[in-house]
Amino acid sequence: MQQRLSRATVLSIIATGLLSFMGTLVETSLNVTFATLTKQMQVNLATIQWLTTGYLLLTTLTMIASAHLIKRYPAKTLFLIAIMCFTLGDLLSAVAPSFPIILLGRLIQAFSTGLSIPLMFHIILTSVPPRRLATYNGMAAMLIALGPALGPTYGGLLTATWTWRMIFWLLLPLIVIPKLQEQISHAINPGKTVFSLIFIF
Repeated sequence: MQQRLSRATVLSIIATGLLSFMGTLVETSLNVTFATLTKQMQVNLATIQWLTTGYLLLTTLTMIASAHLIKRYPAKTLFLIAIMCFTLGDLLSAVAPSFPIILLGRLIQAFSTGLSIPLMFHIILTSVPPRRLATYNGMAAMLIALGPALGPTYGGLLTATWTWRMIFWLLLPLIVIPKLQEQISHAINPGKTVFSLIFIF
């Protein structure tokens, strides 16, 4: 008899999967906007490339540290931190008037991505029955691979049609999906979250 996953587990996987996908999508979406950004931000190409290089670097470092964080803090608390950081980074990047501000926004988003990807796999490995692990791991890996592949097309279309800032504005509705927010608000103790935030940073 096949074991069924609980509603909370499915929603948790969807939530972390969506956040991971958005994180990997914006990872490469700015690559096609470098020529535009060098003019608007008044910096050279070598400097503007840090928007991608810095993103990849901090994402990797956060993923390395995530093993310790997941052991020490509740997964739900870490997810709330990840979604708060992604939202803040997205807003900063969307309204950035200068290179340092957009770089800061990108680095905050990178921290979020570095948390959300390991969290997604952590939830899958600890909550999904062994017989269904391959299926869920495959879907998770597909999401992570799909984001960077679609990023340049996503960024190029929005930049050509509107402006590069739409790369970030268009993600905001996905971040605040009511169902996911409802799940988070019922699952996390605010006091404990604030306490955890202080000691993580």
